[in-house]
Amino acid sequence: MFKRLLTDSFNLVFGNLEMVFRACGAWFVLQLVLFFAAAMILESPEPIQQGIGYSAAPENILFSLVGFAFALVSSASIAVAWHRFGLIGDYPDLIHLKVGRVEGQFILKSLLISLLAMCTFLVLFLLLSVIFALFPDGMGQVFSIICGVAAAIFAAPHFMRLYIALPATAIERPMGLKEAHAAGYGLGWSMVGTIFVLSLPILLVSIGLQFLINMAGGGLPLLFIQFKTLILNLLLQMLITVLGISVITAGYRAAMERQGQNRP
Repeated sequence: MFKRLLTDSFNLVFGNLEMVFRACGAWFVLQLVLFFAAAMILESPEPIQQGIGYSAAPENILFSLVGFAFALVSSASIAVAWHRFGLIGDYPDLIHLKVGRVEGQFILKSLLISLLAMCTFLVLFLLLSVIFALFPDGMGQVFSIICGVAAAIFAAPHFMRLYIALPATAIERPMGLKEAHAAGYGLGWSMVGTIFVLSLPILLVSIGLQFLINMAGGGLPLLFIQFKTLILNLLLQMLITVLGISVITAGYRAAMERQGQNRP
């Protein structure tokens, strides 16, 4: 199953690069405009370096809230468009900035999964704090790390299976989280592994190019270097975003095909 998810996700993205730019392009251009608008308003290059959501001082709180809302809405719009393209062949518009009922439902389902994850890790954090306090002489730290890693390994595939509900929402075939978890049986680790394998090369390229830009930018104006870095990061972020969505799309398709085969 891992090989199938990897192949399907890779082909869906790199075999349809035009659709990638259709689904993501307008949102990322708008993100770029917001970067520079924030830099001008705050009179600082830091938002350009850090991106939407940067907040190191009280006066940046409003900027951070706007950035969070923008990231939430744009990611939902992109994900809905890409799921619909991958599953039912619905082509996104050339300038895709759609936010409607389906996107709203997608956001709510995403927030529900995030809230469930936050509550789970909060309970885990409290339990690890108790373990840390019970064992003296540094043993608490060791046991806390071991238990934390074990819990993360156990939880990762289960939470990944919940994301199968998102493509169902995107194509207007709603699925509850319990149903999604059951439908994704046996797919969790394959989805986690596929996302890791697809994302790692892009992250390494991003780090390598960032290093080369810094090495070659000694005689260039600072703003020009920041602009090149920002454009590069946006392009790589676009690829990573769509690859992650494609893995969930492929997982949903595999789960639905398996359900169809098991029906009498």
